Amino acid sequence: MKRFFIIVYLCIVPLLGTAQGKYDEYRTKMDSLALTQPGLNGKVQVSVTGISLADFISAVALENNLNVSVDDNLRTTVVNNFYDAQVKDVFLFLAQKYELEMEFIGTIISFKETPEELPEPIVYKPKEIDVVYKPENQFLSLNLKRDSLDQVAEAITKASGKNVVLAPNIKGKVVSVYIQNRPFDQSLDMMAKSNGMKVTKDADGFYFMEIDEEAKPINNSSSNGNRNNRNNAQTGAMDIGISALDNTRLDVVADNTPIKVILESAAQLIDEHYFMYDIPEGNATLNVKNVSFRELMINLFNGTEYTYKKEEDYYLIGKRETEGLRATELIRLENRSIENVMATIPAAMKDDVVITEFPELNGLIVSGSSLKIEELKVFLESVDVVVPMVQIDVIIVNSKRSSGLSTGMKAGIADQPVTTNGDVFPGADVTLGAETINGLINAFNGFGLVNIGAVTPNFYLSLKALESNSVIDITSTPKISTLNGNEASFSVGETSYYQEEIVNVQPTISGGNIVSNRVWKPTDANLDITVKPFVSADEYVTLQIKVEQNDFSGKVDPSAPPNKTTQTFESIIRVKNGEMILMGGLEKDSKEDTGSGTPFLSRVPIIKWFFSSREKDKEKSKLHIFIKPTVTY
Repeated sequence: MKRFFIIVYLCIVPLLGTAQGKYDEYRTKMDSLALTQPGLNGKVQVSVTGISLADFISAVALENNLNVSVDDNLRTTVVNNFYDAQVKDVFLFLAQKYELEMEFIGTIISFKETPEELPEPIVYKPKEIDVVYKPENQFLSLNLKRDSLDQVAEAITKASGKNVVLAPNIKGKVVSVYIQNRPFDQSLDMMAKSNGMKVTKDADGFYFMEIDEEAKPINNSSSNGNRNNRNNAQTGAMDIGISALDNTRLDVVADNTPIKVILESAAQLIDEHYFMYDIPEGNATLNVKNVSFRELMINLFNGTEYTYKKEEDYYLIGKRETEGLRATELIRLENRSIENVMATIPAAMKDDVVITEFPELNGLIVSGSSLKIEELKVFLESVDVVVPMVQIDVIIVNSKRSSGLSTGMKAGIADQPVTTNGDVFPGADVTLGAETINGLINAFNGFGLVNIGAVTPNFYLSLKALESNSVIDITSTPKISTLNGNEASFSVGETSYYQEEIVNVQPTISGGNIVSNRVWKPTDANLDITVKPFVSADEYVTLQIKVEQNDFSGKVDPSAPPNKTTQTFESIIRVKNGEMILMGGLEKDSKEDTGSGTPFLSRVPIIKWFFSSREKDKEKSKLHIFIKPTVTY
């Protein structure tokens, strides 16, 4: 590669130097002429649009009293703007830009087009005919590709010394064949047969080659490769025209022509080699341009029982069930998983094809005809596209506020003496025993005339004055990712256990035994979020969202399972890639106000604090969920 650039440089630089030297010579001559023609040093201030090059040069020369001669062929339209530019600089600029030739005769400057350099004539060398003859064993090798039969016969005669004579009607015919090291007579005979001819040998050793009427080949009608054959054969009327665009592409026109004839003609014209296990039956009508031999076979064999297979430099042609024509290929997917691909393949494409999944290589092993495999590959390429990955950011904000108030006084008699205990600050929740109460009574008895007396040893008195407040804010930010069209889920919560007693009766001779087992059973209260994204072509994301929130709400009995409350939210929304949405409204507001006391006295203001007890609980919770999908490829 380095040597190539050096060669290009050495070729181009002299040309650039020659061109630049020409314009340097023009400048020198104009500087010399400017000594006697001051107009060349004049200033030009002009803006032109849509004027021809010849008219512009003439106008500048006329304005500055210069003698110029301009070729009428300079009709190129110019668009230029010159400000305080010297005339000689303008002339040199125009000469360089439009590649003009300038001549100086006295005080006259001539402008004309640079003559086009004529390419060197191409000397066509006659194609060398590839013929090799070995006199020691009289073996002949032929490698002919659309070679003139006249020149082939001449080359064989010169190489072997054996005379090959052509019939008048085959002179100018083009032949193609490849034979390696076979006896002379056999090689000549195979060359003739493969090109629709036959060869005979007379007693004097002359080989005479002529058209084989029984083979009825399609003859070459012109040197540009056009082939036409119009006749009425036993297969019916035929009308065919084939022309080669180059060594690989064809134009084919056929009307009710046997498929075999079309293939043989096309293969011979562009020198394609083939082997037919079975002769294709049926006729075809077509008009196609710029097709390869392979594309021609695909279209001819579609819908028939025939197929082809490429082996090195030749094609195998025959019925689809023929053993040698079944192809096996591994088709690997690049952008998506092989999982579930089998279900997307149409049933018609699976006919006569064995398809096996190969998860280790993320591909399919396909066995069948080449045409069916090609059809399947085209379909798989259309579905093997990059599947978008959707990352879903979930922000969960759970806010809970609660308050409680407990007040009142209770008195009673316990089963046994009660010890004084409890808190007096900051909230009061005290239980007084009989001993403490009697001490207080005795203290009061010393100040008055009334003797209250003493309480029994098992008497107790409870005083309660409590107020509580609670604020809880919980925020979690899970991130989940899934492929487009697949479901993603998130769950968070708590598990509570309750006891379940199972009683079994086991019969015995004496009557029966009762056996009981206690089992701890779990129950869950969760926040479940399920999201299923669908990404559209404009990168908007459609989300199927389901939110379910469960909470424990107490027990009807200490041994019973806890009660649960459930809130469910389902929605389908559409959001742009990278944007965030808010889902709210999952709120819970509960209030509880219970009390007990002495009838009538528990409702009298102020006094009621001594003859009743009350409990108030208030709780409010709110759940906000923020969801943001982000699409990546």
